[in-house]
Amino acid sequence: MKPDTFIIGAPKTGTSALAHYLAAHENVFFCVPKEPFYWCSDFPRLKHEMSLRDLDDYLALFRKADPARHTVVAEGSTRYLRSTVAVANILAFNPAAKFIAMLRNPVDLAPAYHMEQRYSLHEDIVSFEDAWRAQEARARGDRIPKACREPAFLQYGEVASLGAQVARLRRLAPADQVRIIVFDDFKSDPGRVYRETLAFLGLPDDGRTRFETVNSAHGHRYEWLAKAVLTPPAILERPVLRLRRHLWENRYPPVEWIKKRLNQRKDREPISPGLKAEMMAYFRADVELLSNELGRDLTHWVRPG
Repeated sequence: MKPDTFIIGAPKTGTSALAHYLAAHENVFFCVPKEPFYWCSDFPRLKHEMSLRDLDDYLALFRKADPARHTVVAEGSTRYLRSTVAVANILAFNPAAKFIAMLRNPVDLAPAYHMEQRYSLHEDIVSFEDAWRAQEARARGDRIPKACREPAFLQYGEVASLGAQVARLRRLAPADQVRIIVFDDFKSDPGRVYRETLAFLGLPDDGRTRFETVNSAHGHRYEWLAKAVLTPPAILERPVLRLRRHLWENRYPPVEWIKKRLNQRKDREPISPGLKAEMMAYFRADVELLSNELGRDLTHWVRPG
């Protein structure tokens, strides 16, 4: 079986939670890892991190899908919405593909995403404000962390500018194959959003009533250990990547327990009023574009007060 459903982003908008809920539905097969990043060929180094050499490697992620039971076969790579080629590549592979895009106030998304980049060790600037100020230098190729695979992902303003990304998605994909979810709605009533998503996918309601938080703000308990696993020396990189993929796919209970113990909740650094005002001004035109695309006024996201 080949995938027919793609949660394509944006990062830090609830995609992990929605994927978690869907994966528990008896008629859904969701690949592990959630984000294979196969179709965003404009970001080729991501595919290397997943040890995917070709289409056969990618399709092997779905080999356990059961055609007698799984009417939806899904993955959830959050870089696809930002990619300029992923949606077109997916539609060439499967013209009937369905896309779910999840959106969030960019003023909240950008610092949340920075924290996730810190967790992945792709970012070495601790303060979000300092990282925001570093965008211009990084666009010139300066101040790029050694572990960062795609410097474009350190452009926080571009990552969180969702209006242009949604406009591209809607130009490329048929309207009845696209579902847009606003994080505000998902947070306030996850049950309703989940049931509407099931209807979009042609799935029966499984009666789910518990919608636990997934992938909230977090950090490493031991950063030195995280560096050894996430950024191994070049001589060990290939075997470590293979081992990580094997552990992702098999989810051994003792390994999952250790991973949880090494992870810890961490509060996000608040942004200053001055930076918040600056970000609101930066994102205003893009939020207006997004509002027009959705036919829904979201400009309160970037209005002071």
